[in-house]
Amino acid sequence: MVSVAISFSGPFALVLAALGAVWIYQDATKREMETADMWAVGFFVGFFVPPLIGAVAVLVYYMQKREPRYPNPQSVPGQ
Repeated sequence: MVSVAISFSGPFALVLAALGAVWIYQDATKREMETADMWAVGFFVGFFVPPLIGAVAVLVYYMQKREPRYPNPQSVPGQ
């Protein structure tokens, strides 16, 4: 059986988790998402429980659910 392990030092993991949470918060705020703070907290917590896999899962889910930066223009009927 093959085993793969990824390990970071404590301070490096905290910095990486904080940077990811800040990026998600800023991106979600720019896209006017009301739940920007919850996504950031979810990423930070997910980074440590279970390590890294939770953060990747939250990041992938966020990328799917985030609002588009430039929404599709809607045509006006009759013009």
